[in-house]
Amino acid sequence: MRRVAAAVALVVVIAWLAAPLARAYQLVAGRSSESVAPADLVVEDVRFNAGSDSEPLQTGVELAGWTIHAVHGAPAVVLVHGFKSSREEMLPWARFLHDAGYNVLLFDTRGCGRSGGGTVGLGATEPRDISLAVELARDQFGTTKVAVLGISLGAGAAILAAASDPNISAVVADSPWTDQDLQLSRLSFLPIGSLRVPLPPYGIAAVNAIVGADVTKARPIDAIARIAPRPILLIHSADDDNATTPVEGSRRLFAAAGEPKNLWIAPRGGHVGAINASPAEYRARVLDFLGFTLR
Repeated sequence: MRRVAAAVALVVVIAWLAAPLARAYQLVAGRSSESVAPADLVVEDVRFNAGSDSEPLQTGVELAGWTIHAVHGAPAVVLVHGFKSSREEMLPWARFLHDAGYNVLLFDTRGCGRSGGGTVGLGATEPRDISLAVELARDQFGTTKVAVLGISLGAGAAILAAASDPNISAVVADSPWTDQDLQLSRLSFLPIGSLRVPLPPYGIAAVNAIVGADVTKARPIDAIARIAPRPILLIHSADDDNATTPVEGSRRLFAAAGEPKNLWIAPRGGHVGAINASPAEYRARVLDFLGFTLR
């Protein structure tokens, strides 16, 4: 019995020690999926090399996307999807932007859809990929006027990208996050029923090692002021119940941003749902913003 008890205790200890690693990988593990081209839009497949922080353009990480051409030389919008989703999530935005005469580029961020890479970056790697997509859009569409529209994880990543990339003319951030503090704090405990079992304190280090970048430094709240004097439009639903993207986060981002800036709190829609709850007003606000900025 003592040997059995000792063996059980050893297994429990090993599982406890391994739990932060398992939870870290679960948080950032990628999600591949096939992207089905829409029947109502003419899209062209594009692929571009994303590289990594340590070896830019040398690792063979290839990102996949679609371009939707309007008029060569007309302004363009790069669309960035949410957490572990794909470019297909952005088709409703692509449709009304294309109808309004904008060139559009949609792409799968690393670890998602048909893009390479085994993990998502929680905002630590996506900004660089967005900048490369913007560069591709400028080349493909023959324009220097390129806005980025992102939702959820892509919204915060768009803010971070624009803060360091002057080639981004404007930003639309729908349901953005301010930092990854809440996500990372969950690595410090294991929920078992109503209990929270404390875990060894190396979950964040494990995430950083897996991603290959310091996720704690992905903080749109600290970067948004650097976008000015380029404009930003923040959109959020008042009833967003996603714990990582509370509506108060957009209010804080708006307060921290420089001019020109706009904030629309839609009365309902939930997380990234204002486009469905108030479609006419959503499209009008986005197109008015982009028209003033890019036209």
